[in-house]
Amino acid sequence: MKAIRYIIFIPIVFLIVMLVYTLLPLSLFGLMSLSKSWLVILLIFFGGLTLSIFTLLPGGITWLSAKISPTKKFAFYSVLIISLLLGISQIYRYWTNPYLTENGFGIFLGIMLTCLTIGFASSLSVGAGIEIFEEKETSLGFILLIGTIIFYIGIFLAFCLLSTKICYINPGKTYTWYSGIWHGIFIIPNWVVSWFADDVYCKAPNSTTAYSIWWWISFVFMGLGLIDGGNSRR
Repeated sequence: MKAIRYIIFIPIVFLIVMLVYTLLPLSLFGLMSLSKSWLVILLIFFGGLTLSIFTLLPGGITWLSAKISPTKKFAFYSVLIISLLLGISQIYRYWTNPYLTENGFGIFLGIMLTCLTIGFASSLSVGAGIEIFEEKETSLGFILLIGTIIFYIGIFLAFCLLSTKICYINPGKTYTWYSGIWHGIFIIPNWVVSWFADDVYCKAPNSTTAYSIWWWISFVFMGLGLIDGGNSRR
């Protein structure tokens, strides 16, 4: 019975990890295909839940693999090797895909997907090792911390990507005051994406005076809110 568990464990983990890496870009592009209204509704009501799922998924896979594996060490090394190999393969496919390397926006997508993949790979690879190898807890914890930081950079870039759909600024349209409030809220994500895409704007090139006033008001209040939120957390 134990021999059978050794035989079936690796294919099961391989399929699970491969499914996670495959669904990662598909889920993001699926969100981008939604209408702006539905996207706003999903982010407001289910954004926190989605982030929690993304954060807890690697730990859940690691826990499940440890339960079905004959030994915890075998589970750790199996998940380590499989997640690293599939992660490297996935990142290689990103950067050899001509659709992602032919323009700046594609490079942005490649950076975002690479960060998310590295974050998942580090969580899958190191998460179980911290519990198994107590003498290596410090070094493994440091690697996991770096992977977590890279993962949240990827989450931030994913939010920036979705913001270009929620708050797209048409350069040929003249915007009024209420648009200034909306555009000022999303200035930071739009600014980040504008480094890579020439057709993404932080501020409408054609607008009224009221738009500019409310854009600055919204931008300043958003910045003060971020600063105040950071002070509160500290």
